[in-house]
Amino acid sequence: MVRSLGAMDTEYLKTHLGSCMTECLAEVAEKRPLDPIEFIAHWLYKYKENEAYLKQEDEKAEQLASEREEAAREMERQEKMREEADRILREEEEKKRELIAQKEAEAQQEKPVKETSSMPGAPTLETVTEEMEAADAAAAAEKPVEAEGEGEEAEAPAEEEGEKEEQEGQAAEEQ
Repeated sequence: MVRSLGAMDTEYLKTHLGSCMTECLAEVAEKRPLDPIEFIAHWLYKYKENEAYLKQEDEKAEQLASEREEAAREMERQEKMREEADRILREEEEKKRELIAQKEAEAQQEKPVKETSSMPGAPTLETVTEEMEAADAAAAAEKPVEAEGEGEEAEAPAEEEGEKEEQEGQAAEEQ
C-alpha cells in the first residue's frame, strides 16, 4: 500500500508540476543558490504569476480579435447602409425628374394649337393622337397589296393631296 500512495503522488506531480518542476530543478542546478528550498518556493510563485499573466494576455488577445471582427462587420453594415441611402436618393431624384418631365409634357399638350401655329415657320398640321395613329396602322395592314401599275396611279392622287395641303397651309400663314 505504501508503494501505491507513492506512485499516485508521483503521477500527480508529473501531470500537474512536471514541466514546471523540471525547469525549476534545472535552474537550481545551474545557479546553485545558498538556500535551494527558498529559491524553489520563490521560483514556483513567480511561475504561477507568469502563467496567470500569460493566460490573461491570451484572453485579451482573443477578446481583441473578436472585437476586431465585430468592428469589421459593423463597417460592412455601415457601408451597405450608405450604399442603400445613396441608391434611394438616386431613385428619388430620378422620380422627381420623371415627374417634372411628365408635368412639362402635360403642359406642352395643354397649349392650344393657336399658340404653336402663331410662331413663325410653324406648320399648320392637324394634331394626331395615338388612337388615330393606331387606326391608320390597322387600316394600312388590312389594305391588300396592289400591283405595280396600280400603285403608281394611287401615288399621284396622294401627291396632289399633299400639295393642296401645303398650299392651304401657306395661305393660312399669309393671312
